[in-house]
Amino acid sequence: MNFPVVEFPWLGNGTVIAIIAIVHVVVSHGVAIGATALMVSMEYVGIKNKNEGLINLARMFSKWILIITTTVGAVTGVGIWVSTTIIQPDSIGSLLRIYFIPWFVEWLVFVGEVILLLFYFYTWDRWTGVKQYIHNRIGIVLVVFGWLTAMIITGILTAKLTPGWSEDFSFWYAFLSPPYLPSLAFRTFLALVLAVSLVSIFIRLFIKSEILKKDVFLLLGKIYNISLPLLILSGIWYLIAIPDEAYNQIIWSTGMSKDIFMMINYLGLFAFIIFGIWIIGRPDKVSIVLAIAVFFSSMGFIAEFEMVRESVRKPYIIYDYMYANGVKEKDVEKYNEEGYLTNSTFATIKEVTEENVYEAGEQIYKGQCISCHTIDGWRGKRAFANRLNGWTEENIDQYIKTLHETRPFMPPFVGTDEEREALARYLRKVTGEANNSEIKSEEESK
Repeated sequence: MNFPVVEFPWLGNGTVIAIIAIVHVVVSHGVAIGATALMVSMEYVGIKNKNEGLINLARMFSKWILIITTTVGAVTGVGIWVSTTIIQPDSIGSLLRIYFIPWFVEWLVFVGEVILLLFYFYTWDRWTGVKQYIHNRIGIVLVVFGWLTAMIITGILTAKLTPGWSEDFSFWYAFLSPPYLPSLAFRTFLALVLAVSLVSIFIRLFIKSEILKKDVFLLLGKIYNISLPLLILSGIWYLIAIPDEAYNQIIWSTGMSKDIFMMINYLGLFAFIIFGIWIIGRPDKVSIVLAIAVFFSSMGFIAEFEMVRESVRKPYIIYDYMYANGVKEKDVEKYNEEGYLTNSTFATIKEVTEENVYEAGEQIYKGQCISCHTIDGWRGKRAFANRLNGWTEENIDQYIKTLHETRPFMPPFVGTDEEREALARYLRKVTGEANNSEIKSEEESK
């Protein structure tokens, strides 16, 4: 615990980060990359075929893309920084020390993207005739800038899932690691699929001209049916590229049973395929229900991908370097010998006594547990009030002692025997209070 602890008791710290991250990914992928690419494609086809309807539609989209990316996208981007900094500062700090330059470059690229978007939006009428292609080329550069931000961030995210990175802290190892290219490809094609489903809903609901609808859906259908197979292939490639330990935890990381997991994913994939066939076969009669189904399926896949990407690293948050609770692997032996509290900068208690045992247990809980667990909360599987209901202090102590062996995705407890016993006593106390049950230590019950 090298930094002050912030706790979100009911949602859970991981859930707070996940909510902000998923909203940001939907905007950054589906709007900033996917919808922008569709907008520029509409303009290009409109100029080429002298279709003013497509050009005007692209102009309309540029307004909403500008609004959404500079508000929701920017705010949630900052929100990720704020939430990760106050919830998991050790992790983000370790990555920042290695990847300061690419993060700074990504910020410069984002600023350039915003400038290009503003210029693109306010120069629709600057060039006419053949010179309209100049405006469209600015749009193409805009799409490239949007994609470059994902390219840089994906490398940093991939570093956290790369065994061996911590051996020499190589800058390039993350960007050249096996999961990097498939992860980037998957994100790229998922952005296009998500954008097509989102734009299709808008077109179906708000565009009155049947001719324009057909023209748009023919274009979207081509992009969608190229992107979908590549999305599936890159997803398979990603599964092959990640470490075996991570692959074996995919279903567990979603919190679903294997049957439910397979059913949901197959249904989502089925909806994707049917939509691809429909949008090409009947562009004049695209189903709004199916478009909405594909949109929510796309969001579900994004949420699942982000959840899986975060969870399959367990027990690590940075593979082979730092555990999910912020404890570095190299410090485990030291903490076990000297004590966790002794080496915790912000722990007010350094030694466990009978008088401070509950306070010491609480500080250990905040340092080693709250990154994944809550006392009570919406995720029953991670809420101690649910998981430890009815357990004795001795049961809890023995479980903590061997939890990394019985549940390999859990970080090992680090600290002395007295600290472990203090944590067990604290957890027995708070779970008892949460369940309104009688609280007695093992010594009192004898």
